[in-house]
Formats: sequence, structure tokens, C-alpha cells
Amino acid sequence: MSLLLTRQARRPIHKLVASSLGRAASLSSSSATKAKFYIPRKDRTTSESMYEIDKIYDQRIKRRRRIDPTRELNYTPDHWERHKSVFRRIKHMLTTFGSSPFQRLMFPDFFVTSAIAGSLTYYNEFMIAEASSQLWIDGSGFAAATTAIALMTGFRLNASNARYAEGRKLIGSVHSTSRDLATNTMMWIKLKEDKKRMIHLIKAFSVAMTFHLNKKGAHHSIRRCLPNFEEQIYAEYQAELLDIFADDQNEDFLLICNWYQMKENVPLGITTLMRQIIAENEQKDSFTRELDIHVHRLVQSLGGCERIQKTPLPTCFTRHTSRLLWIWSNLLPFAIYPVCGLYTLPTTIAISYSIMGIEDIGVQLEEPFNILPLRQYADNTYDSVHFIESAYANGKYAS
Repeated sequence: MSLLLTRQARRPIHKLVASSLGRAASLSSSSATKAKFYIPRKDRTTSESMYEIDKIYDQRIKRRRRIDPTRELNYTPDHWERHKSVFRRIKHMLTTFGSSPFQRLMFPDFFVTSAIAGSLTYYNEFMIAEASSQLWIDGSGFAAATTAIALMTGFRLNASNARYAEGRKLIGSVHSTSRDLATNTMMWIKLKEDKKRMIHLIKAFSVAMTFHLNKKGAHHSIRRCLPNFEEQIYAEYQAELLDIFADDQNEDFLLICNWYQMKENVPLGITTLMRQIIAENEQKDSFTRELDIHVHRLVQSLGGCERIQKTPLPTCFTRHTSRLLWIWSNLLPFAIYPVCGLYTLPTTIAISYSIMGIEDIGVQLEEPFNILPLRQYADNTYDSVHFIESAYANGKYAS
């Protein structure tokens, strides 16, 4: 009885705080920019209709600009079959000029290198009469430098790939923990209203984490140069949360929106709401403790993602590698001209692409939350949690 009285005393306080904080968010959003990029679940024709898919690689999100990285969606068995095709190398060669590394390096890297290679070739072939006056450098010493730079870029790529792999593991941990937490919620949270509230918060956690780790909330079509960029991002954020809570006057919805506007750590705030529900649960035993352990796992995964997001590879190493690659690529024409002659320019581009492409891929992988399909992961979490909720709705643990 005392527990119920404490519970009833606490709830008005929560309602007062949520409504006072959330009313400002509700009023400010009444005239805000409307969501343009998020497609509500009821309006989707397929699970992937929310993305603009690449016409050549159907498992990738379409790149809107030359400088955009490659962003893969979750693979299916069909995707794996094409990925391992014996004809894959032919297809990859045919799409070289449309690949992300090549297009990203076109300007200014290849432009400057091509200008140097073309000018050198023209000078040596057409502007001087004697071979002794030609400009070139000894290639033997340059070959040793090329080997060292290749090793350095390989190390750079491995370090970045480790960050990418760890980021994917942490996002996977959030997904698995959310399913476990939803299952235990349906079994051990006593009151039906608390079950529903906890399920909503679990779904909202992945969405909030997406916007916490990625400024655009993984809506990569939105451009930062837009005059209403911040308002547009907030409109997409509200639309995704409203698809979960279904009520724009829901206390948790208003509170979470208000936290976002105040630039607070929204995922961490959601875990505090979860723990409030757990603390007020009528059943005080090891099962309740298990619920808190799952919330603790969410906090740990969030902290790991924040560590990756806020801590790049040592910038001195990144800048040193970049400087050496720039010097190497622009000296490369002088080293290969004695061998390649008139073919110096295309050979320079081919060799530069092989080495600089590795470094550029490493730069992209270093920030995994800009290339991982975070919105698809959040959608998968929503679908899994929703299925668990439905499966338990009419079962033994329904209340």
C-alpha cells in the first residue's frame, strides 16, 4: 500500500515537469518547418521505401553528391549472392569512375596531379630538344618511398576499420538489448500503462540515439547550407518520434522534444525515464533488477558510441599521412616519366588512385556513424520491439 501511495504521489510531479517543459516545445513547433524526408510507417510501400536506392548497387543509398561516401543498407541473402558473384570484378571495373573514392579524389587531388603530369609530359616531349634537359627524378629511391606510404595508408585503413567494426557492434548491442528489455518489460512490469510507456521509450531510444550520433539524424539528403537547416532536422526528429508515440501531447514525447531543443543528451534522458518506471514497479525482485541491467547495457553502448564519435584517430597522424600523400602524388609524374613517356598522365592517375583511394576510404570509415544506416537500424529495433509487444499482448503475461 505504501508503495502505491508513493507511486501516486510521484506521478503528478512527473506530469507537472513534463507538461511545463514540453509545452514550450509544443508551442514552438506549431509553426515549425514540416517534415519532408521522413516517411511514416503507414505510408511506406516496402521496408526500404524510406530510402532512395542506388540504381547500380541496390543495397546502397543513392549518393546525392560527388563527395558523399558509400552508405550500405543491411544485406539480404540476395545481396550476398551478388556480392560473391564470379563476375563481380568485371562489374567493379565498369563502375570505377562512378565509385565513391574515385569521385571524391577527382578534385582537387587528381586535378592537380593531372595538371602536373600533363605539363611535365608536354614540356619534356615538345618544348625541349635535348633529352639531357628533361625533368625527371630517379625512380629507385621513389619506389622505396612508395612502399612506405602504402604501408602507412594500410595502417590508417586498418585503424579506421577497427572503429567502424566497433561502432557496428555497439549499435548491434543496442538492438539486442532493446529486444531483451522489451521482453522483460512485457513479462515483469505489472501495470499495463507502464508497459506501454516503457515500450514507447525503448523505441524512442534508438531514434534519439540516431540524432545524437549524427547531426542530420541520418537524413543525408538534407543540406547544411539550407537557411532552415536546424528547423528541418527538428521537424524530422519530431516526425519520427510522433510515429512512435502517436500523440503530440504525450508527456514523454513533449519532454524528449524539449530535451532535444535544449541540446541535452536525449538518449541518456530516456534511460532515466526507463529507470523511473523500473523503480516504481510493484514487483521488487531479481526480475526488476534484470530490467535495470538491460538499461545499464544501453547506457554502456551509448557511452561507447560517444567515445568513437568524439575521439578521432590522432590528428597528427592523419595530417602527416595527408601531407605525405599530397607530396608523393605530385612528385610521382617525375619518377615514372622516364619509363612511361607520353603515358605519364594516365599512369599517374592509376597509381595515385590505388594508394590515395585506400587513404580516402580510411577517412570515411573513421566516422562510422556517418556511413552506417542508423535509421534502418532504428527501424529494425522498432519492428522487433513492436513484434514482441504484439506477441505478448494476448499471452500469459498480458495484463
